[in-house]
Amino acid sequence: MATTSTLRELWDTTRMRLLVEIERQGSVSAAAAAIGIGQPSASQHLRLLEAAAGQRLVERTGRGSRLTDAGQVLAARAAQALASLGAAEEELGAIAGLQTGTIHLGASTAPGVYLLPDTLGCFRRSYPGVTVEVEVAASDEILKRLLAGRLQLALVGAARADERILLEPFLEDEIVGVAKPGLVPLTKGSVKPERLTEFMLLAREPGSSSQQSIDEELRAIGITPAGIWELGSSEAIKRAAREGLGVAFLSRYAVAEEVERGDLESFRLAGRAPLVRHFSVARLVGRPLSPAERSFVDTLTSCCAKQADYAAACVGEIRARKGRAAAIPG
Repeated sequence: MATTSTLRELWDTTRMRLLVEIERQGSVSAAAAAIGIGQPSASQHLRLLEAAAGQRLVERTGRGSRLTDAGQVLAARAAQALASLGAAEEELGAIAGLQTGTIHLGASTAPGVYLLPDTLGCFRRSYPGVTVEVEVAASDEILKRLLAGRLQLALVGAARADERILLEPFLEDEIVGVAKPGLVPLTKGSVKPERLTEFMLLAREPGSSSQQSIDEELRAIGITPAGIWELGSSEAIKRAAREGLGVAFLSRYAVAEEVERGDLESFRLAGRAPLVRHFSVARLVGRPLSPAERSFVDTLTSCCAKQADYAAACVGEIRARKGRAAAIPG
């Protein structure tokens, strides 16, 4: 009588990679091509895995294939296992005096757009043999991808995360109000919260950690803006604010250049504490950093210090306007 193999017996790197790529690519054929095997071979691998698991792992959709709930569980574990193997290879390379590897990095919008490019430039100069693959999205989405094993490391502004995720703060941020100069009545850089009822709020999508922070603040003080216009990116919000279409609340790193040029005016809410948060490095609990990842985090910490001074100066925290040019990263 034939016996069915267990998952442990069938769990090789080809099948691990196949599940991970189906999640990424959205079809079995594209996943097979990504790992360099034919579709018939991929289908055979899937049949063996499904027989061992005792349930379907992949189902057809109108435009391709997607993983079932069971398939997503195995794909997440496969991604973690592959990451561990990659880390082991890096550690062996470190013993041999090499610095190589690939970092699968995710970032929410503010750190991804306004901090990461400079950091990657610094990192590449020091570690040219390390490849960094980057995905940028709202904080909620980036944390979901981290849990799914699609990412190994993430930079987010979220203050809370799933219990399976470790958040390690590396940089302080402040969410500041911005508007077209002269649009909002300010006193010493602050506006009375009740005046916000007169303006349209230019908002990020709900999954944005900065938007969650300002939404919580407005609920706490019982303020409802004249309306809410949800825009898809910080850049779109800044353009709308420059045109006087409303007020916005964004990371000071996102608005530093516009405030420096005088295109936007920054403000805080009178009588309220500054909306301070931290950008954090996120990773799965219990998963150690690889040598390449440790080097990246070290680079991130040192490279961001200069940007922090500049952004703080632009919202009036460190030095007067005439001294700001000296703090511009370059």
